[in-house]
Amino acid sequence: MVKFFSRFACGVAMSFLLYGNAAAAPAEPELRIGILSDAQCPKSKDSWGLKNARRGFELLRQRGVDVVVLGGDLAERGDAEVFYNFLEAFDSVFGEKKPELISIMGNHEFAPPQDDPKKKIAAFAKAFGLPADANVHRVIGGYDFIAISPEGMNQNTYKEGAEKFVKEAVASARKRAAGKPIFAFSHHPLSGTVAESGQWGSDSLKKVWDFKLPDLVHFSGHTHHPLQDERSIFQDEFTMVNTSSLCYLSRGNYANVKQLHDTWKYPQMLFVDVYADHIDIIRMALDCGREIKPGRRWRLELPLSKENFTYTAARRDSRKAPEFPAGSEAGIKFSGTKEGKPVIAFPAAVHDDFVHGYAMKFIPLEADGKSGKSFELNCMTDYYRGIDRMAENPAFALPPGRFRPGTRYRVEIRPCESFGKRGSAISAEFQF
Repeated sequence: MVKFFSRFACGVAMSFLLYGNAAAAPAEPELRIGILSDAQCPKSKDSWGLKNARRGFELLRQRGVDVVVLGGDLAERGDAEVFYNFLEAFDSVFGEKKPELISIMGNHEFAPPQDDPKKKIAAFAKAFGLPADANVHRVIGGYDFIAISPEGMNQNTYKEGAEKFVKEAVASARKRAAGKPIFAFSHHPLSGTVAESGQWGSDSLKKVWDFKLPDLVHFSGHTHHPLQDERSIFQDEFTMVNTSSLCYLSRGNYANVKQLHDTWKYPQMLFVDVYADHIDIIRMALDCGREIKPGRRWRLELPLSKENFTYTAARRDSRKAPEFPAGSEAGIKFSGTKEGKPVIAFPAAVHDDFVHGYAMKFIPLEADGKSGKSFELNCMTDYYRGIDRMAENPAFALPPGRFRPGTRYRVEIRPCESFGKRGSAISAEFQF
């Protein structure tokens, strides 16, 4: 007998299956992996990033994880003390039953920029017991793990050494276990792949990971991008996955960036469960220890091949634009100011995934009845808090410098989903 029920908790929908007998229970994974990155810690043992790492370690201990991967930017200013703080936290949480630990460097491990990068690599390698170049190829539970570090603060410092290391490691993995997934890690994403990699990705990594190898599953941090966004996984020649952040989430370059001041409250990480016939990638919200979007868990069918890739750029074609409910225009409100800024509020649009933001076009209405030169402001929603926590009537503080006092404006508001599709506009007029 199988019973099903669901509830909402900590900003994410939770679903449970209760099995009436052990035979109906799902198979256990062959390997359990936990991935955490971008803690941005100072030296203090009480830093926010380290506290969240401990939370993550505790969840992984409860799951009986086999491998833990630390994906770089553990330290904010390259302090070696931070590495030992992480090791101390790791030891205290896992005790004698420690999983395998793989650590790589991020750009912040090389801070401050005037320091000698070779000494930074040596300090990191010493702390974590790594080879001199801080690159790792290890076989764990029958699966190959290949992890590389940059050679400096710039995202394009993956050089010939990394390229040679990766090619040899991949060749070895394919010879050892042809057709099995290979798990790969670097702090930076390849440019032009997962969300925000256009700005924060590495061109030099494209030479390093220059493979037409669908068996490769590559994880990267650096962007701090929220995992609710489906663009955090991308498949082209192989699979690439964003790992988000233990410290704060990205706010992008939106007009309301200063308003999104609480992203630090919502750290995230990944669980990866490897089965004989598939891989489940489970997005976790550390503020409450619950799965993000359990109904949309990322699944990779094995064996991996381009024919069964589903997280490609073509996904955009099948997505719908968000829309406002009927009558939303009447709900557009302008209020005084918030910290010296005018505020616009309106009923939230709806979407089968979530509304990522709103594009607001402002058109000055001149005294002669003609329209002046318009401008557009793009604002991000609060989806990173949890999709069921999003504001029902989002309010955005507008930059006053863009508006002329005494001028009347028409605003046209279009909802946007994460892949860029825009819905129909609602509009209103107001006096600034």
